[in-house]
Amino acid sequence: MKITPLEIRAHRFNKKLFGYDVHEVEAIKELAAEALEEAKKKISGLEEGLKDMTARLIEHEQREAMLKDTITTAQKMVDDLKNNARKEAEIIVAEARQQAEEITRQAKKRVKEIHEEIYQLKKQRIELEISIKAILDYHSSALLLEEKESGKADEEAGKLKFFPR
Repeated sequence: MKITPLEIRAHRFNKKLFGYDVHEVEAIKELAAEALEEAKKKISGLEEGLKDMTARLIEHEQREAMLKDTITTAQKMVDDLKNNARKEAEIIVAEARQQAEEITRQAKKRVKEIHEEIYQLKKQRIELEISIKAILDYHSSALLLEEKESGKADEEAGKLKFFPR
């Protein structure tokens, strides 16, 4: 049977010849002792539970601190990776620009060379045309002269036919 502090305070003992009824007092003492013993066990259990909970709380706080450190470290690593990636990207872009400028410079140089080659080829074509024209004019003149001489020779040969031999 459980007894509460209020019941103990409110209890009125029956009086007997030499004081209170001994059996009643002993019964109340026994109830109070049982209640105290039960309360002590409950307190001990709660204290053990408190120790366990305190230990678990400390363990959880340590894990939380470790997780916070891990998250902080991971965030720092992510930031470092981002920064490194950004720097690498900038380097790659700079190298690509440099290569593009070099390719453009070489292309412009090649265009200039091609224009020079085209100019030289046009010049050679004009010179070749002039040479061919001169050769054609020479041969045309030679043919005309040969034709005239051949015509004179034919005329003279024709005159010679009329002379007896």
